[in-house]
Parts: sequence; structure tokens; C-alpha cells
Amino acid sequence: MLKIVWSALLVLPTLLHAGDRYHVVFSKNLDTVSVEACYDGAPPEYLYRSDEAEPFVDYLLANGQPFDPPHRYGRMRVPELPVNSCLKWQVDLGRAAEALSHRLALSAGDSYLSNGNLWFWRDDKRRNIQIDVELPPGAALSAPWQQLPQDPDSDGTFLSFRPAATPASWTSRIAVGTFRVREIPVADSHLRLAVIGEVSEQQQQRFAQWIGETAVSVGAVYGKFPQPEAQVLVVPVGPQREVVPWAHVIRGGGPAVEFFVDETLDLSSLREDWTATHEFSHLLLPAVSSADRWLSEGLASYYQSVLRARDGRLSEREAWQKLHGGFQRGQAATRDGVDLAAATRGGWGNVMRVYWSGAAMMLKADTQLRMRSSGRQSLDSALANLQACCFDPGRSWSARELFAELDRLTGYHVFSNLYREHVPDENFPDVGPVYDYLGLVAETGMVSLDHRAPGSRIRTSIMRLEEQLQYD
Repeated sequence: MLKIVWSALLVLPTLLHAGDRYHVVFSKNLDTVSVEACYDGAPPEYLYRSDEAEPFVDYLLANGQPFDPPHRYGRMRVPELPVNSCLKWQVDLGRAAEALSHRLALSAGDSYLSNGNLWFWRDDKRRNIQIDVELPPGAALSAPWQQLPQDPDSDGTFLSFRPAATPASWTSRIAVGTFRVREIPVADSHLRLAVIGEVSEQQQQRFAQWIGETAVSVGAVYGKFPQPEAQVLVVPVGPQREVVPWAHVIRGGGPAVEFFVDETLDLSSLREDWTATHEFSHLLLPAVSSADRWLSEGLASYYQSVLRARDGRLSEREAWQKLHGGFQRGQAATRDGVDLAAATRGGWGNVMRVYWSGAAMMLKADTQLRMRSSGRQSLDSALANLQACCFDPGRSWSARELFAELDRLTGYHVFSNLYREHVPDENFPDVGPVYDYLGLVAETGMVSLDHRAPGSRIRTSIMRLEEQLQYD
């Protein structure tokens, strides 16, 4: 009966769904994926796929006929086709993983983790898409897409999703395997956690606890988690010198965070690490242009210490010490003749300058808002108002645009003034006057707190959590 239903859905996509319909089938061993994309109306002129995908494509058909499309800069031209046409293709995930291009695909136990643009190809017109996935029994899928309600009689092998209308050039990560996708509730939001690889149930529970607690900490900035739902991937990588040697936020098709983690460590080690707080803090902002990475990374670097003080992992003095140490590293990495905008364009060699310049600007903004509004406004409240008005998941903001909007929302010119002062400046932001006002005394690299300073109450309020969310 299920086969008949699926055939009907594929033959009559326009009658049952206003938009394009992708039928995705994974092989029994999960090492290949076939896709049939049937378009509602005129097919797209181009599809976006990875430049590295071609060696792993088994076939590519347009209305049943093979074709060899021109492909350049991640964009594949589609032949002229009549309305309501279909394309079919198949990609070998196993061969892609064996090629050891981990940015494209990797295998972990019986699971495959791949960039979405290896096999999920879409155009850049933000077309409405429904993705119907057929899995072998016992398999699961982790994707950033919104999952649609499931037939209560389904055995879990047929799932439907709708990706957010993000640019096709924004990457995503998709995992398929026999892992469990855990739902982690955080206030009115939920996270979908998948641990990719062979890890004990006890350690998976530790990961869930770590992710849930961190999400609660970040969600307390708004009083709710900044995204209604998010994909979270944890990839065990064995013993490392760091708890989380690498992690990043991904926004293609919906918000996601991916962590590569030393799974041999206990829960206390995970809790002590700053990385998860940093990465989840990125979600407090909408997508920001990579040319203004100082803003997104600066805000996350600021909150990685502030939020760990608020949830009790750091004392107030320890949190200020962490920030001060970052500012010192940023100052040491600042070179004459290079302004912040140029340092950001200069790539990862300028990480300390870029990250900690942005964090210093966030400290200045937070302090000024609290001071000018007599405590009624803060960086927290400004971001909460931004989230309420302006979180189009498919829009990327420049820092100038975002700062102008924050000024409009707060009624002050704090952010735009900081932009004009520091982005074209060759010097690291001077935090000395802020230190004096807040009562931060830095001598021989160590920070002490002066409770007689005029802004000592603001200093304390920055590191204090007013309202705690709950994680069960």
C-alpha cells in the first residue's frame, strides 16, 4: 500500500503540494542516495551542487534521458525542459567518504555525514520544496530541515521535510545512519541531537545533558532559545588535546551546529569547555556577512564568558579574567597599518584580532546601553528585540545594516558610533575607560574588582542571570 501511495505522490506532485517535490531514497547499506526532483511549473535554470561532487555521481537524468551539464563555480546548468519535468540523480556516499575529503563526506561506524550540496541540489530562487525521504528499516536521518507531521501508522522509514528558504550557496550537513535523533526541549524550542559514530548510550546521554544545559544558558539571553528548532550534530573523534577541537554553525536549510568532540571525556570536562556556549551564541544573531565576521565572532566570544558566569560555571572575577585575557591576545595580534575591516578580510591568520576586537565592541555596547538607559536596556534586550522583528532565516546582514537596526530598536546610536570608531581603526579598541567605569583593575595581567567604581553595579549585572530557563 505504501508503494502505491508514493507512486501517486510522484505522479501528481502539483495536485498534492504547491511546490517542488524531492523523493530521496537511501540504499540498504546507506552508501548511495538517489534523488528524483519533480518541479512545480518551469524547472530551474541552474542547480547548485559542490564542485567536488561530480566523481561520485552515478547517473544524472532529465525526464529519463542522461545529460552532461556544464558546471562552474558550484552551479550546474539544467537543460531546457517542459513544465512539471523531473530530474533524477544518484550519488555514491561511500566513494565520497573514501576520498577522505572530510569537508564533503565522511563515514563514522555505519553512518555517513555529508555536505548537503554533495547530493541535495537546489536552485537559488528560494522555491518551495518538500523532501520525502525513504530509509531502510532501522535507519535515521539528521538534517537542518523542518520535519513535517508523520503518519501515525508509519514505521519511521518514510519522513517528510521542508527546508528553510535559504540561499542555495549556504551549505548544510546531513547524516544518515542507525543513530538515534534525540529531541531536546528548551523552553518553547527544541533541538534535534544526533551523535554520529559508535558511542555508548551513557556517553550519548552525557552529550545530551551538555547540549541541553548549554542551550538553556544561551536561551536565557532572550528568555527563550533564539531559534524555534535546530539541528545539532556531535561527531566523536577520539582522544584530543582539546575537548572540542572544531565546531561551527551552519545555516543552509535551517540552523545547525556541528561539534567534533573527544568522546573519552566525562561530563564535567564538557561543561568546563567554552566551545558549545560560543557556537550556540552565534544563533543569537541572524546570519552576518563573512566580511563582518568580527561581529558574529565577537559577540560569541563575549557571551562565551558572560553566560558561563551567569549559569555558575565561572565566578564573576573568573569571567572578567577570561575576557581580559582575550583582549590581551587581540591587542598582541593587532598590527600597524591594518584596520579591523582589512584584518577580517585577511583570513584566519587574524583570528585573535578579529574575534577579540568584536568582543571588546560588545562590552562597550552592553555597558553604554545599561548606563544610558539606567539599566532598562542592555545587549541582551537589544538582541531580544532584534530576534522578535528581524530573523529572516534566508537573509545575510552586513554589520552596518545590523547596527543601524539595533540603534533603531534601542533608540540610541551606540552601535553605529562603535562601528564608525573601530571598524576603520588600525588600533585595538581601547577598553581602559570601560574598565575604569566598571571597576575592573588589571595589574600584571590579573583582574580584580573595585566595588567602589561608579559602574560596579552594571559590572555585576552583566554577569548575573536574572531569569533561569529550565532543562529537564
